Amino acid sequence: RHRDWDRGLPFEQPRGAPGPTTPSSRPVARQAALVLLATAIIGASLITILIVELWLAERTLPGVYVWDIDVGGLTRAEVMARLEREFRYPDDRFPLLRYGNKTWPVDPAYLGTRLDTAATADTALSVGHRGDLLAQAEEQLDVLLNGVLVRPTFAFDAGTGIMFLSQIASQINRPLRNASLALGKGLSVEVIPGQVGLEVDEEATLESLTERLSEISGGEIDLVVRESEPLLADLGAAQAQVQDVFSQPITLTAPGQQPWVIEPRTLANWLLLRPVVDGEGQPALVVRLDTGLVTAFVEEIAAQVAQPPQDARFRFDDASGSLVVAVDSQPGVRLDITTTVALVESAATSDQRTVSLPLLPVRPSIASEDGPSLGIVNLIGEGTTSFAGSTASRVQNIVIGAAQFDGLLIAPGETFSFNHYLGEVTAERGYEESIIIWGNTTRADVGGGLCQVSSTAFRAAFWAGLPIVERWPHAFRVRYYEPPVGLDATIYSPSVDLKWLNDTGHHILIQTYVDKAKSTLTFRLYGANPGRTIEMDGPHESNPVPHGPPIYREDPTLPKGQTRQIELAKDGLDVTIYRLIKKDGVLLARDAFFSRYQPWQPVYLMGTKED
Repeated sequence: RHRDWDRGLPFEQPRGAPGPTTPSSRPVARQAALVLLATAIIGASLITILIVELWLAERTLPGVYVWDIDVGGLTRAEVMARLEREFRYPDDRFPLLRYGNKTWPVDPAYLGTRLDTAATADTALSVGHRGDLLAQAEEQLDVLLNGVLVRPTFAFDAGTGIMFLSQIASQINRPLRNASLALGKGLSVEVIPGQVGLEVDEEATLESLTERLSEISGGEIDLVVRESEPLLADLGAAQAQVQDVFSQPITLTAPGQQPWVIEPRTLANWLLLRPVVDGEGQPALVVRLDTGLVTAFVEEIAAQVAQPPQDARFRFDDASGSLVVAVDSQPGVRLDITTTVALVESAATSDQRTVSLPLLPVRPSIASEDGPSLGIVNLIGEGTTSFAGSTASRVQNIVIGAAQFDGLLIAPGETFSFNHYLGEVTAERGYEESIIIWGNTTRADVGGGLCQVSSTAFRAAFWAGLPIVERWPHAFRVRYYEPPVGLDATIYSPSVDLKWLNDTGHHILIQTYVDKAKSTLTFRLYGANPGRTIEMDGPHESNPVPHGPPIYREDPTLPKGQTRQIELAKDGLDVTIYRLIKKDGVLLARDAFFSRYQPWQPVYLMGTKED
């Protein structure tokens, strides 16, 4: 324009404008024109930049690439769509796992790898839109001039990755194994070497893999494997110890007994090898025997050598009024099991292979010298019954039964149980069949007549003033136990028993006497009378019930035509007897003993035996 102007090109003066400028005003006009021109250019540039910025506000900058995919000028949705269509993980960038000389190529799919298109698109869109305006302008200019590569963002499925690595781990993992010993042929001892434990650290390996896949850098990655060194490696000393254990048998001896021999094969079965830490903090192997198995073996020997002690038996001499030893006590013998086990274990690891069994004496509960301390000084209770008219078998049962109680000592505070001391009632112990009451009738049974013994024992405890813990009257009146009526006690093991408590503070000695000439049985209780006297009030009878008609039963053992009465008639009756216990004339207790007897018909046997 200036050039045009300098050449004098036609120029039309606007109407009303001032006339041509004078030469002195031209520079000022020119400067104004330049200012206007610059202002116009800057305004146009700003408007252009504003338009471009508004257009790029929701788009990526031109020159932005995701890996090798051009995503410039695209919206977020367009970037995601293009990446979904075109992105493929480069085959030449697959990482390679290595352990020793083993390798495993890792396809990203093995780790459940997928492109996170949303996150990647957000990263691409952030280019040139971060920081203040100046920082954005600088980054945008750099992108327009040089371009920029955006690293893809990946997501991984941890479960899929762990499953993939678990398959590899199954090829590598092996358990830690300490060196050990094994028995070969002929009880030779062999050393089994230890083994280093290997375990793939799947989580650490997965972390390295996902990092490498995210970088798309490929290359080798070391498989992370944890190694565990065995604690036991040198078992030379333990091998020698084990061989010594099997070198020869162990012999156990006891006076008067055949020796017991523990063979090497048995010792091998008992052997235990236990890892420990020695005094220097180093692992070692301890050779020992299984205490439980040794104890079981020793307990069998203990049962064979054990001899129970025999308590002393005493008699009270009424003539001298003193307690004398009838049978001396005998100490017992028992094996010290704990010490024996220790001796066997010690012998197994030493040259001394013979063990003398440690036998210990066992003191009797009542020794012969204990007599004076028992406190037995006088007769405190006595009971007597008659068995006149009893059969020979019934008398035999009474004699055997009474013998079970003769010489018994009942300790202070002990509850006497008739059934306990009577024991089993069998033919093997000499008992014979005799008539017993069974329900509402009688029948023959082994031990018939033992109620004579229990009734007599009850009367002795009654007159001694001892607390009666358990007593059962007979269902029917029995002539052997009268008079008086109401002082009988039936027993039938194990449910029906006679029990009384020794409350005297001293031992009570029981002595029994069977007088076959007079047909009497007597129980005497010796001890220390605590100063009480016993009186009986009764028997008080009530509620009589007449007996029924006679009962006749055929008996093939009696000659035909012969009749024998085996049961006398007894009326039913309620009976109460009171025991009055006094001391210094003062009544201490009034014990009631109630009996209810059912009526009992006379019973006759009629012979049916033919001549």
